[in-house]
Amino acid sequence: MTITVGIIVEITVNLIQQILFIGFLYLFFEKSENKVKNYLAFTISVMLLFMMENYYTFHEMTFNHLDSLITIIVMILYSLIFLKGELYLRIIMPLVCYGLNMIIAFATIYLMGAITGKTIAESVEFSTAFRYIYLIVVETMYIIILCLILRIRKKKIVISSPYDVFAFIAIPILCMVAMYSDVFIYQIVDFDSRILVLIIINLLVLIVISVLVWILLMKISKDNQVKTELLLSKQREEMYKISVLSANENIEKTSHIKHDIKNNVMTVSSLIKNEKYDKAQSICDSISRNLSDATPIHTLNPVLNAILNVEIEKAISQRIIFTYEINDTLSFIEDVDIVSLIGNLCDNAIEYLITIPESSLRRMSLSIAAHKNFYYISCKNTIKESVLSDNPKMATTKKDNDLHGKGLTILQRIAKTYSGEVRIKEVNQEIIVSVIIRDRN
Repeated sequence: MTITVGIIVEITVNLIQQILFIGFLYLFFEKSENKVKNYLAFTISVMLLFMMENYYTFHEMTFNHLDSLITIIVMILYSLIFLKGELYLRIIMPLVCYGLNMIIAFATIYLMGAITGKTIAESVEFSTAFRYIYLIVVETMYIIILCLILRIRKKKIVISSPYDVFAFIAIPILCMVAMYSDVFIYQIVDFDSRILVLIIINLLVLIVISVLVWILLMKISKDNQVKTELLLSKQREEMYKISVLSANENIEKTSHIKHDIKNNVMTVSSLIKNEKYDKAQSICDSISRNLSDATPIHTLNPVLNAILNVEIEKAISQRIIFTYEINDTLSFIEDVDIVSLIGNLCDNAIEYLITIPESSLRRMSLSIAAHKNFYYISCKNTIKESVLSDNPKMATTKKDNDLHGKGLTILQRIAKTYSGEVRIKEVNQEIIVSVIIRDRN
């Protein structure tokens, strides 16, 4: 009876463990749109690891730690093939996920052994009450830590510099290497209890260091978010200011044109009566051009109208030729994201074009198109020479890079929010920045 219970417990723990391994990766990263594919890949990965772990639980391994190697390989392959996200994260997070489990397992064994006086062999002995307590403690701690990591992930930590990458990857890995070194040292000295306290203290210090690194990254991310929000606030303030001025200018233009049209209509009527049709046609064409210049963009989305008219006024004031093609109002996007999206696309083009002499061709265009549930917002402008060859990452060249040069980062954030991406290319002396987003509704 005891053996049967022990077998059931071991099989159950093995299943839970593999679900935690693959489930953590499933929740941590983005998935494809095909739910059947996602569930099938998840199930197959769990079952592969589950069968492997059961086999090595009840049979001796011919190669030490072979189960660990197979588990890590399957997790990395699952992450790389079936999940989406930064490549380095899809490689490192399976290692972190598995490494954390090993760290917690070893640390718990040592701690319980120090308290109870039992050896490691006794602590993990098959089908004992002590082992069951050990398994409960380890799995509980592991689940808590994985939940903490997933909560940190939801805060959208942005790794924007090599220092952040080092803090996020290298320091935790170095801590894990040091922890494993402690384990091997303790094994080499044949589990000498005299150094057990030092081993435990060292393990705890290393764990605290790793946790502090993550906390600092959260704080850095929050500071960056505040700076970004400040920049967005400044952009919105500038947009409203220009929008009001633009509205006043358009009112004045309309007022003048209304007065002119009254006189022109009378003139055209007189010319037609006198059969001077060419002159009448010329006056009509002139009226049409004036009306086009004075008529602002009008769609069913007032926020889109406002930001487009603001950007057009900016371009006109800088003697830039601005053309546009609006085939969708982007009604599913948050107002603040529309302002940031259109504003940053156009501002980047305008800021570049004003550096070109007026004798050169200053031209830019904006297009908004839709296909099924995908939306393409693209802005292109003429360039004097290649931009990407000298600055492939489109980094800012301004001195005040705290409040400048965030445009591309903001575009990438918005694209990610709507399950999309940012693409940049150069074609025929033009640079094209496109944001592709998706409407999940």
